[in-house]
Amino acid sequence: MHWYLHVDIDAFFVSVERALNPALKGRPVIVGGASGRGVVTSASYEARKCGVHSAMPAFQAKRLCPQAIFLPNRRRIYSEFSHRVFAVLEHYSPEVQAISIDEGLVDLTGTERLLGPPLKTADEIIKQIGTEVGLPCSGGLSTSRIVAKIAVTLAKPHGLIYVPEGSQERFLSPLPVSAIPGIGPKTHKELLQRGITTIGSLLGVPELRDRYLDLREESKGGRSHDHSIGSETTLDSPLRDLEKMEAVLQKLVEEVGGRLRREGVYARCITLKIRHTNFKTITRSRTLPTPTCFDREIFGVARELLRKNVARGEAVRLLGISSSGLQSSGVQQSILDFQKRLTLEKLYQGIDRMRDRYGERAITTGSARARAR
Repeated sequence: MHWYLHVDIDAFFVSVERALNPALKGRPVIVGGASGRGVVTSASYEARKCGVHSAMPAFQAKRLCPQAIFLPNRRRIYSEFSHRVFAVLEHYSPEVQAISIDEGLVDLTGTERLLGPPLKTADEIIKQIGTEVGLPCSGGLSTSRIVAKIAVTLAKPHGLIYVPEGSQERFLSPLPVSAIPGIGPKTHKELLQRGITTIGSLLGVPELRDRYLDLREESKGGRSHDHSIGSETTLDSPLRDLEKMEAVLQKLVEEVGGRLRREGVYARCITLKIRHTNFKTITRSRTLPTPTCFDREIFGVARELLRKNVARGEAVRLLGISSSGLQSSGVQQSILDFQKRLTLEKLYQGIDRMRDRYGERAITTGSARARAR
């Protein structure tokens, strides 16, 4: 039987700030928009009670929660805390999937003999992240990845939901179909038009169940690469300079590349996300001739997409990079110099070790340093 623990840090950016400054605990805290412009990146649960949420304009958040403490986005520090969280997860299992900077999926299959029952291990992991890293987190434990994801969402904040084998459908049935990961507003509307309002009603329609929530396939286990790995940031102040945007992209690329290498996978498709000051959001993708996990190659694609889709002087408030079409091999003998790829792999393995030991700023590219000046 397979066991999956989905771990999600509660209000990650805010929690990091509180770990560094305990005086912020219990107070409404908002990360992002500290300059009075830009948008909210993360909001504490105290601020959320006032109606504040991520991606909300800062001026609106201040109106809803005037007593809130606004802090700038410190992405380098958040990345360092993320590394510490994943170090804890990797202590319990060699199979850890980085979903995002603050989410991870831990495959606990086969760890029972060494660690004990999965529920006990899941509880230990959550407690250890709290004591060693200083961050509150939530967990969802199930024999299905997708059920574990749904469970952790319901467990927040600072909870753990365990869905044993045989109880998945009973757990899921009363939930709205919008709780299924990947079902966006358009699909949700289409399902509602068909009278599908709950997951239980969706499970009763075989073709919809197989498309959106095939628990039978999930229960078979086995490692899947059908997810994506990405990172994005909302800028405190909009950027109009392309070179400054590229410096931001370089940092995002380093995060994404590091996660790809940590999982041992290569990306076939790179996607750039751009949000303008009028909140118009576009995504542009490029399918690669050869899968990659190397920062240099990912950044080359991202920079080209950026220059094609942002005119000089155009203001941008959010940038994001994601990788998809993941697979276990990046080598194709017919079109690649095999030895060159091996050399690059060794180079980036060394870079990752330096970053893990000394922090994200230990090593960066020369072009990134030049642009950041």
